[in-house]
Amino acid sequence: MKLAVPALLLIGCSGAAAVNSANTDNATTKVAPHVQVAAAIVEPAVPVPAPAPASFEGSTWAGFGVANCSYLAPSSDFIGDDDAIDVVWHFHAGQMATADMKASEMRTVFVSCGYGIGTGGYSSNFDDPNRFSGMMRSLLRTVSFKAKRDVHLGHFALASWSAGFAAVNRILGSSEWYAKTDAVLLFDSLHSQYIDLPEDLKAGAGAAASKKVAARGADHVDTKMLRRFIRFASDAAAGKKRMVITHSSIVPPDYASTSEATAALVREVDVPSQVSAETTAVPFGLPTMTPSVVVDAGNLHVRGFRGIGPHDHFDHLQLIGEALRSWIVPGWYSPGSERH
Repeated sequence: MKLAVPALLLIGCSGAAAVNSANTDNATTKVAPHVQVAAAIVEPAVPVPAPAPASFEGSTWAGFGVANCSYLAPSSDFIGDDDAIDVVWHFHAGQMATADMKASEMRTVFVSCGYGIGTGGYSSNFDDPNRFSGMMRSLLRTVSFKAKRDVHLGHFALASWSAGFAAVNRILGSSEWYAKTDAVLLFDSLHSQYIDLPEDLKAGAGAAASKKVAARGADHVDTKMLRRFIRFASDAAAGKKRMVITHSSIVPPDYASTSEATAALVREVDVPSQVSAETTAVPFGLPTMTPSVVVDAGNLHVRGFRGIGPHDHFDHLQLIGEALRSWIVPGWYSPGSERH
C-alpha cells in the first residue's frame, strides 16, 4: 500500500530518540543551517570490478519468523563455496527501495524491518541485547531450510533510512554485533538532540519554543547520543570498517537535523573540515538531487544534498543500490568475484 507523501514524511522525520513526532510542515519553510563539512583526506582506492551480477528474477519478500521483518534473496548463486551468505539488514521502509536493492545486483540477502512511526519502536524493540542475535538465527535457519544446506553469516551490513537509525544504534551497542558489522549505511538517518537548552527552549515547551530550537548548528549537537556512530565512523576512516552517510538539508523543529548531526560526527572523527557551498566533483545521487557535501576519508563516505521538502527526504531511500555498488561491493569482493 502506498501512503501519501506527507504521511510518509512524518514517519521518516521522527528523528531523535527522545522525540516522538515532528511538525514536518515547518520543514519546508525553514532555511537549512550552515554546515561545516570535511574534505577528502585520502586518495580513492583503485576500482575493483563488481562480482558477477546476482539475479533477483522471480524473487519476492518472504517472512522468516520475525514479526515486522521479511527477507529478499537472489534467485540463485548467492551462497558461497564456504556456505556463507552476505546480509544487508535495513530498518524503516526498506521494501519501498526493493527496485534499488535489486539494481545493486549484489549476491546478498536483504532484510527489511519496520516498527512504525518515529524512533521509539526502533529503539524499544532492541531493549533486550540478545534480540538481534535471535533474529539473525531465524534468518539463517530459514535460508538454510530453503537452500537445503546449512548456511552461516558472511559479510554483514546495517542500513537505515530516517527513523531506522535508532535500531542500528542499539545493535551497535552489542560488542558482538559491532565486531560482526562490516558496514553501516545511513540514508538521511542520523539525528540527535541539542545540548544545554534553556528550559523554555526544550522540546515539548510549545510551538513558539520549538521554532527557537530549530537549526541551532552542529556545535550544539549532543554527540554523546552519536558515540557508537562516531566510533564506527572513526574505524571506517581508518580502513577497519565501511560507512556511508547521506543527508538532506531539512530542518526539524526541535532536534538536530541530519546535516547538523553528520557535521558533528565528522568533526568528532577529526577529519579536516572546510565550508562547501556546492560540490559536483563526485557524482552520486538521483538526477534531481543537488549535492552540497562530499567527504571521503578512508572508507568513510558522506554525501550531503540540498533540499528541504518531503520528496528531498524520500530521495535518500532510493540511494541504497548506488551506495552498495560504489562502496560496499569493492570491499566485499575481489576482482574474481570471490569474497574477501
